[in-house]
Amino acid sequence: MHTVIVGAGALGSNLGGYMAETGENVTLIGRQPHVDAIRADGLIIEGMRGRHVVRNLGATSVAREVTAADNLILAVKSYDTGEALASLGHLRGKVGAVLSVQNGGGKDEALAEAFGREAVVGATSIVGGAMPAPGRVIHTNEGGTWLGEFDGRRTARVEAIADAFRKAKLPVEVRDDIRSAIWCKLNQMVPAATLACVTRLRVHEMYQEPSLAALFVELSREVAGVAARLGIPLVDCQGFPVKTLCSQPFDAAVESVIARGRGMQERGMTQVKISTLQDLERGKRTEAAHVIGHVVDLAEANGVPVPKLALLYGVIRGVEAAQSLRRKSQ
Repeated sequence: MHTVIVGAGALGSNLGGYMAETGENVTLIGRQPHVDAIRADGLIIEGMRGRHVVRNLGATSVAREVTAADNLILAVKSYDTGEALASLGHLRGKVGAVLSVQNGGGKDEALAEAFGREAVVGATSIVGGAMPAPGRVIHTNEGGTWLGEFDGRRTARVEAIADAFRKAKLPVEVRDDIRSAIWCKLNQMVPAATLACVTRLRVHEMYQEPSLAALFVELSREVAGVAARLGIPLVDCQGFPVKTLCSQPFDAAVESVIARGRGMQERGMTQVKISTLQDLERGKRTEAAHVIGHVVDLAEANGVPVPKLALLYGVIRGVEAAQSLRRKSQ
């Protein structure tokens, strides 16, 4: 089975590298310096599982060099989706399944437009990583991935993708309610990205500060209100008890967030930093508009009040605008 990963950043390289180690035929499509480093010295993965050097891995910066694939996984930054999909137009009808592990909203609609709705498999992932240099990634969070057909069927193609994850020892679950799982990830990603950008803290630190844990719960419940208005029920996924967090007594929910942070620290997960914050600290463009802004826009369009989220998003937009002006003046 040939798996192509478009967007060989931290997440895409971690997934593709671990899959290739098991003998899976994997091709990464990424930026030229990363591709050159992989071709010269292999892909170096460090972090949660120690140090790995993966050499049996295809890598290219030219999408047209890929002529077909069983599975195509989109992992580019959300703001690069349009450009990435335009470069993949020659693969329409030549891919068995396409799926997105991106953070932002609207990702599956974009895939459906590019490849046809019948090609799209639902997916969401909380595998964490960082990319300190070309050819080298760090695996920071042994998070899960959720997969499923949007009509709830259990199909051979979804099971085959899940098997590739399992062989690579990447936690994965096939669900018949994949829309709910995608919104559960968004429900947790939005508060985490928002608070991380405002505080500049790592995830375990943010969770363990009581005032921030309380704000995390408040933001999570604002996002839940948007999902409810859209008719998407939230559920409890393994390691991702979103329904419980949004429905239990407030003080108990806050304590569960604090306990989550303690658990991360006890397991040595002390280097997990939200990707939006990583980009902000580097002065790069972030995905805030496609993650936080996506929910704020949906809330406004559907008449759902999200006052705290909207306020904090405005602060983040202001910081990004200031950084952009600084870059242009240099």
